[in-house]
Amino acid sequence: MQNYLLSYILLFGKICLIGTNAFAQNILLFEDFETGDFEAKGWYDGFPDQRTTEEYKNGTHSYRGHFAQGATTSGAGRHLFTPTDKLYMSYWVKYSTNYVGSGVGYHPHEWNILTNKDWIYQGPADTYLSLYIEQNAGRPILAMQDSKNVDPNCILLNNDNFVGCNGDFDNYAFTENRSASSCNGLIGYLDRRDCYPSSNSTHGYYSSRSWAADSVYFRNAPGTYYKNDWHFIETYFELNTIDAGVGIPDGKIRYWYDGQLLIMSDSILFRTGAHPDMLFDQLFYGPYIGVGSPVDQTWWVDDLLLADGIPTVSSGQSSVGSPRFAIYPNPNDGVFTIELLGVGNSISDPYLLVLFNTFGEKVYEENLSSSMQSIEFHLPAGIYYCSIKGQNRLRTISKICVIN
Repeated sequence: MQNYLLSYILLFGKICLIGTNAFAQNILLFEDFETGDFEAKGWYDGFPDQRTTEEYKNGTHSYRGHFAQGATTSGAGRHLFTPTDKLYMSYWVKYSTNYVGSGVGYHPHEWNILTNKDWIYQGPADTYLSLYIEQNAGRPILAMQDSKNVDPNCILLNNDNFVGCNGDFDNYAFTENRSASSCNGLIGYLDRRDCYPSSNSTHGYYSSRSWAADSVYFRNAPGTYYKNDWHFIETYFELNTIDAGVGIPDGKIRYWYDGQLLIMSDSILFRTGAHPDMLFDQLFYGPYIGVGSPVDQTWWVDDLLLADGIPTVSSGQSSVGSPRFAIYPNPNDGVFTIELLGVGNSISDPYLLVLFNTFGEKVYEENLSSSMQSIEFHLPAGIYYCSIKGQNRLRTISKICVIN
């Protein structure tokens, strides 16, 4: 996608990303894995320091995931973020040449998104809602489960048989106290579904549904889709609305691979009217292979970003009304020039410039009075996100580097 054309400059040993122009509201989390003070940065639940310099996309470090042969896990950890009903997540990923994943038709789990309805240490397999971002046998997958919501009195199993339901699944009087995934029906867009008895689930059943890309995109042979190259993954989730106490299947999912939109729907039911105040608030990094890893295999992750807005409305098209801008020279140890693009010599409504550090903390703010303005940021050396927002417009975000 044009919005993600990337260029890099190496200056004084520091690499900076220039001109990403991602359209989003607020940065919730940015982790570049350059430092290992994860607890101080808000990671918890035993998130181990598995940084490495053997592979990296930007900077000098990435985060290394590793399954020893026979292992089921490879470290895990969590990070809370400001609750939101819209969540954009991006990261770079690379897999070892011998990476095969689980070797079966499910797992490995990689990333999970949980909500404010569950405990901050909740396992992802039995929740009010868990989202999954992963790939199986090279095929990208988005999935969800909400097993805690299951109505156990009427169950639709994987083989299309039903359990209970007063002998009639089609006419069972479901309320909003039910699963939005699979066991209690198939409202909204569905690709794959899974409902089976589970002693580890609150109501005795595991209920999920998933959406897969149409092909293998992490491939064994060198080329465009080679798994041993770095690839830029982006996902977006937007919770469905609740109308008069009823969940409406208008939630959204997106999955981009190097700018290609592989998975998309605007007809997802994530929640019912039983949870109108449900919001995303937890990232769970939890690599898991239930049957044990078939080989000794490794993957790497770099530049993880969470934001509470979608950067595009469709494949490659910018959000309507979002301001475009350039900031240069970048990197810089002095005065930056900020130029608003496509607005003429003067601006008729105010634009607000804000800088965030990599913790998502605001470190600078100023109103722009003209379409081209010079500003000197008196900030410590480092990487910052520059955000510009016009009146009634989404923010445009660019990553900059300050050298001192």
